[in-house]
Amino acid sequence: MVAPDEDGKELWRDERHPYDYITVYEDQKLIAASWYVAIASSEGSDSDNGDVVFDYDGEVVWENTDSDVSLHGIAEDGDYMVRTGDKLAKLDPTSKEEDWSITGQEFAYAGDATFVLDGDQLTRFAEDSDEQEWSTELPAGHAEGLEQDYLLRLHANDDLVLVASGSLFAFDQKSGKSLWTEDTSGDVMSVAGDRYAVSPPYSYDETTGESVSPKPPFPIFGKEGEVGSLDIVEGGFGWLAVEVVEVQGEEMTLQRSSGGLYDIEGTLAEDGYADVAQILDEGVYTVENATIGYQEWGSDEPEWTLTLDDVESLATEDDPGQDVEVAAGAGAIFVNDEHTVWRYE
Repeated sequence: MVAPDEDGKELWRDERHPYDYITVYEDQKLIAASWYVAIASSEGSDSDNGDVVFDYDGEVVWENTDSDVSLHGIAEDGDYMVRTGDKLAKLDPTSKEEDWSITGQEFAYAGDATFVLDGDQLTRFAEDSDEQEWSTELPAGHAEGLEQDYLLRLHANDDLVLVASGSLFAFDQKSGKSLWTEDTSGDVMSVAGDRYAVSPPYSYDETTGESVSPKPPFPIFGKEGEVGSLDIVEGGFGWLAVEVVEVQGEEMTLQRSSGGLYDIEGTLAEDGYADVAQILDEGVYTVENATIGYQEWGSDEPEWTLTLDDVESLATEDDPGQDVEVAAGAGAIFVNDEHTVWRYE
């Protein structure tokens, strides 16, 4: 990890770990870096993973190399939110003592609350606290049919809390009241309008010996139950990735691979935003091979494009279309091919 100044001069670097995820907390003036490396041997599989928190001068202020512990985030007051097994704890960075802790299998956040699924118990906790605001029970053994623990998921937004455990269980976010239950399963995706779309899991074709991808359209669920269907374009790398964006004051769902914008009912409203690298308020940055561009919402053509020469390819067989990575900062665009970083207006 390298920290340059505004002129590109190196301020400091840290090479002790193969960092692959970095979060900057501007208000706390801290940088959290984490890494994960899978290790396979004759004795089985293991991993090398951990977290380091730096100050802006590159000094290490907290480090974790315990594979059972992970940094969940840094709170507004500078305390660390740490996940250990089935426990989420808030640690004082000076004393390393717990301010409070919550036990659960799955955690989700929305508005000013934390939602926790612990066995058959779903609980809402007040923001930055272990104070319970409501608690409700799911049907006993609701997740017993799941083949893998990772298929159990908890989701929350401003309207509802959704438990996905082979079936869908929806609850009112404010009161905990049960709203509806649907006998469906799959990957849950956040879509426009505080709603969720569910794509069925991949299936296995015994004749061909190949996995079969889910077929759109996918049902959309809101507070009232099923409210629409998302008919995204099937195929291509990462075609199931969708993101909620605001376009001229209206929430819409963007499918990154096709560049399609869908309204809250899941209907295609506009397309032509392919190869999205980063989403901005007024439009998107795009990347195709070594060409970057900017396209405003509502426009059929990019405002500008720029092809970089002599870049080192990042493209792979699984992700063939991207030779550079793009990120926007305050008044600048940063382009990186893992060997060189460029800064543009």
